[in-house]
Amino acid sequence: MAQVVWSEYTQSWDSSDESQAAWPILSLATGSNSELIYTGDTSGRLTTYTLGDYGEPLQRHTSFVCARAPIRQLHSIPSPNATDLVLVQTDDMIQVRTSGGRKVFGKSTILNEAFTASSVCPDGSEAYVVTSAGAGTILNLNAGGSVVKRINMEASTVKMCFYDKLLVSATAQGMLNCRDIRAQTYNTVVQSVAAFDSAASDMVCAENEIFVCGSMTDPSNAYKVVADSKVKVFDIRKLAEPTSVIDLGEDVTPLKLWFAKNTLWVCHDSGYAESRMRGVSGTGEKWQTLGSGYAEPALSDYAYASAFCVAPSGSVALIADTDGILHVWSEEEPHKQPQISESGNMPDIFPNDSDTHIGVDFDDESISLSAISLGPVNEQLLSGMYDGQLYDVGRPANFVDPNTTGHLRQMDNVGYMFNPRSGKRNQQVFGRGWRNRWREGVQNGQDDAELTMGRSKFLSQQQRQRDHPSRHGSPRPDSTQPGARGSSSPALQSAALASAMGSANTSAAAAAAAADMGTATASAAAAAATGAASSESQASGGKAAPPKQLQRMRIEYSRFGVEDFDFSLYNSTKHSGLEGDIVNSYANALLQMLFYCAEFRAVALSHCATDCSEKSCLSCQLGFLFRMLETASGVSCNATQLLHVLADRPEAAALALLEDENGNPANGASYVVLAQRLLRFVLEQASAECAPLTFDRNRIVEQIIGFTQHVSTTCPQCRGTQTRLSHAFAADMDPPYGTSGLATLLAGGSVSVRRAEMMRSGKRIGIHDLIAQSLSKCETTRAWCAECRKFQLLQTEKHMVSAPEGYLAFNFPVVDSMSSGANNSASLGAAASTGTSAAASASASASAAGGGTDAGGQISSPWQLSLPTEFRLVIREPTKTSASGSCPGSSISNPRVHVLPAKKEEKQEDSEQNDAPETGTCSTFNLVAVVSGIRDTPRGAEHLVVHVRDPSTPGGWLLFNDFLVQPVSEDRVVGLFDWWRVPSLAIYANSDRVSLTQSIDTVTRQFPYKISTRILTMPKSVLDRPSSHRRGNNAGNKAASRAARSVNKRNEAIPLTKAEAELLESGRFRCAFDAEFVVLETAKMEVFSDGTQELHKPPIHTLARLSVIRANGGHLHGMPFIDDYVAITRPIADLATQYSGIHAGDLEIGSSPYKLSTMKEAYKKLRLLVDSRCTIIGHGLKHDFRICNIYVPPELQRDTMVLFQTPEFIRPIALRFLYWFFYRKTIQSSEHSSVEDAQATLKVFESYMKTIDDDPNHSVDSVLDVIYSIGQQLAWKVPE
Repeated sequence: MAQVVWSEYTQSWDSSDESQAAWPILSLATGSNSELIYTGDTSGRLTTYTLGDYGEPLQRHTSFVCARAPIRQLHSIPSPNATDLVLVQTDDMIQVRTSGGRKVFGKSTILNEAFTASSVCPDGSEAYVVTSAGAGTILNLNAGGSVVKRINMEASTVKMCFYDKLLVSATAQGMLNCRDIRAQTYNTVVQSVAAFDSAASDMVCAENEIFVCGSMTDPSNAYKVVADSKVKVFDIRKLAEPTSVIDLGEDVTPLKLWFAKNTLWVCHDSGYAESRMRGVSGTGEKWQTLGSGYAEPALSDYAYASAFCVAPSGSVALIADTDGILHVWSEEEPHKQPQISESGNMPDIFPNDSDTHIGVDFDDESISLSAISLGPVNEQLLSGMYDGQLYDVGRPANFVDPNTTGHLRQMDNVGYMFNPRSGKRNQQVFGRGWRNRWREGVQNGQDDAELTMGRSKFLSQQQRQRDHPSRHGSPRPDSTQPGARGSSSPALQSAALASAMGSANTSAAAAAAAADMGTATASAAAAAATGAASSESQASGGKAAPPKQLQRMRIEYSRFGVEDFDFSLYNSTKHSGLEGDIVNSYANALLQMLFYCAEFRAVALSHCATDCSEKSCLSCQLGFLFRMLETASGVSCNATQLLHVLADRPEAAALALLEDENGNPANGASYVVLAQRLLRFVLEQASAECAPLTFDRNRIVEQIIGFTQHVSTTCPQCRGTQTRLSHAFAADMDPPYGTSGLATLLAGGSVSVRRAEMMRSGKRIGIHDLIAQSLSKCETTRAWCAECRKFQLLQTEKHMVSAPEGYLAFNFPVVDSMSSGANNSASLGAAASTGTSAAASASASASAAGGGTDAGGQISSPWQLSLPTEFRLVIREPTKTSASGSCPGSSISNPRVHVLPAKKEEKQEDSEQNDAPETGTCSTFNLVAVVSGIRDTPRGAEHLVVHVRDPSTPGGWLLFNDFLVQPVSEDRVVGLFDWWRVPSLAIYANSDRVSLTQSIDTVTRQFPYKISTRILTMPKSVLDRPSSHRRGNNAGNKAASRAARSVNKRNEAIPLTKAEAELLESGRFRCAFDAEFVVLETAKMEVFSDGTQELHKPPIHTLARLSVIRANGGHLHGMPFIDDYVAITRPIADLATQYSGIHAGDLEIGSSPYKLSTMKEAYKKLRLLVDSRCTIIGHGLKHDFRICNIYVPPELQRDTMVLFQTPEFIRPIALRFLYWFFYRKTIQSSEHSSVEDAQATLKVFESYMKTIDDDPNHSVDSVLDVIYSIGQQLAWKVPE
């Protein structure tokens, strides 16, 4: 057998933006008639390349976006002419494209049924596709993709291929099925065999043989699936047993298979690809390796092979990895360019055949105009404009007040309206943020001056106004909006409080509050009372807008960054809000809701104080966040670290819980749905992570939130029944009116039988009935039946077994108010017919707030009901017969659930529930939190807010809208009458939680929240273990790893002694702190034509090095006891080496010369210092603590930058200048070091204390006089 030597010909890394990482490549193909390489990536972009000379990068031929979804498979279509066609398969579309990007045709699938596999017949006349529901389709490629026949395939098909007259498919259950395409029906399986006991990953057919690889069950663990290192070969004429098995060796994961030129290629997940040929008779081995016929590209430590392809010529192998790199290997002939196709032609993007005539029937609406390709042109196109032809058109026209346009009158097609004379004629004053207002559609009067009392949002501007009132003008009068700090008259405060609480008699309350304050004050109070209503009525089209406190809160940035923004203008309570200008910060509402569940908060705090070694533990991050919210006392916080951990969890990305790079929900989902998914994900993770806190089998988190339900699934065809007990963290509630059950079933969803009956009878479902149905459900779902081995309409019953001990959560369905106009009138009438006092008061408050229907009566909330603040839950004993309302044919014994009003004598809307006998266990539940989605405009973006019960505040409830926190009344919480509000979650608490409280007390006694000082006396990290490498046979990597480990050191830290630890626990410990940071995302600036700049988004930093030194005297005074380099796995945009001292590779696991720590370990040490009431000395502590995502009380901070500032000397002085001034020594000459900076800060602080001791009254001012005099002479630069 001839030895074939292969080597790497070239590799290419391609990205549309050089500053961004390349998209991972998922599919590869080569041209059937040309020398083209096709690649499809996860962004939906199809790119073609051509080979250049040896070692040169691939030349991009064409590149275009096919879809907004990953390209799963590519198939080159054989064509008799020179046209190169390729079949593109994504999750939701099948397309045929030319190499130039022209779309020949496209076919899309229905909702929730993604395409899973596709194939093209050898002659290129037909294509076969199959969806996740098993719907197979045969397309005629020569007739524009017309459907030839529809067939029933396996729903779990992962790969299809043709051989002769047979269609072979491999499934996720490890089955191989053969169908005869000559038969009249394709539904009959001719042959079938179980190739693997788990899933098949890839398959290829050639020479009467089928080659397949897959996975198997782990022999040592029946619940674990591992990759099978063998490739099985079957005879296509008889699939009884494999004819041979190709053993690839131990610890090998075959990923992709390819057959070309009588050679079988196997690509492993590590990128290693080997070739096998049929063995010579008598050698004993049926498939022999080709010796040097292999490709071994060098992949990064965190990358793996994602696609593989071999050219039809058999001389080129293509391997793509998840880093977006395409590796090209070929036979070792450096002086000759390898050939990809048999013909070796290079097609043109645009044909030069001038006789070609494309006939298009413009009357046929099914034909897209994109079918007309652009012919050859000899002149420059109008779209080809250069910079000299581009001009700034200037600012847009003036905004017109919608209240003014409401009085527009037309006569002879000319509109007339009065001039409000709010400004000079033909003049409009624009601020620096006019582009943002234009882009976001914010109209005049829609800013949040009402919330900020007209004061500046920036602390620096407020300071300048206080210091120089004549230069900046007098401050504007304080607003009457509650929740903003500042002085205002009692009458104005009372009027504003009544407006915020949603009282129906706002004007009366304001007038009564100002009765004794005089006429002028009473007029001001009346104006304040009606100000909110007038401002809330401003919206496009005359539709009522949500109140200001419910609209999206935006952080504005000055040149000093986010630290200059005054968050206290939006919160005057003792409860802290969360900043919302962070990716995935939609979770703020959910995090606030969990924080106010006292039992869950206690468990999270107990867990974060344990020795948890999980780097990405969500429960630890929840505990750290809850501790910060406990101690912040109304200061705005942020959940940056928790959201980073959430984004790094692969499960969160798989469940589409993350926002995209533009801050929009993944897959276009609603934030209402994302909050429900996130709640379940967080509780599931917390339940597993906090399980060690209890020694019995009962998980403590499941005891706190959720309930146990009995689930029974019955197939009406085979009468097979499966029963089980499961835990549900939340109950899914049905909408108050029905939807099309047939459409839901066809989309793969479920239909409630009870709701369908209510819809047919024309009766609106009351809120208590909705709650009862969510706890005892009977649904018909289209799902897979294991007995019938196909999809059936299965009947599922879910019944609550017992009342939860703690909290009961309800998920509300997404009901679009814009599309439910047909149901509004009926819903409104049904709501009015209930006659409940809560509904009447909520309706009145909604009208006062501008909610309900608009002037045209076209938009209103589809719910039109009020949430019960309290209800009784009755669970009867199970009966032996089928319960009423159960699925037909069901005889499962289950308890019945009844939801009754809190007071039985009151008239309620749920007559059926009132008639039910009150027997069995009865529990009372109270409403404690509601998460809602808010839209500022009918078609605007959505954001989440949460209302939390707090009896200590006026009204009994708190509103959390990111960093805005205000008290609200109960009517504003329970009333669902406004079009701009969509409920997402509602949490009810059991009024009798004695048993749960005892369990929580047991946990907190055994695991109290007290971080051990062992992390400072005996520091260790989970990263101290030697790093492992994917490819163990790489001797170079092993040598590099040993060399890296040999130079690793514990940095410069000396652990605390036992005496120092006792001093720390006593609260008398002092230390100096400094940290270094790197940039994850650079700042986003906008430069205007006049040269001015506006900061849209500040840079995102993360902790890279944390250093803390001793400041208690003794022989170790000034020596560090914490010096942690933090391992960062996220992409770093800028190391900022000059300011951070961090070099490339310092923070990478396995290559860093330092002992690394995880972010959680470094944060936990800092958290211990704060909890121990340690005095922390630093320079610019506000900025450092903010990036570290920790709140430190002001009484524990000794900031040298603040200490050397007075109202007369407000300029922040750099640490380098202060240290030089006192000691005439220079620091930070080349690079910064956090240990050096902390030691310098400690010495500067000691000099300050010495100055205070010498003259407590005038010493600091005199020193500042000298500092400013010298600083101005030296331009604040330290002489070298």
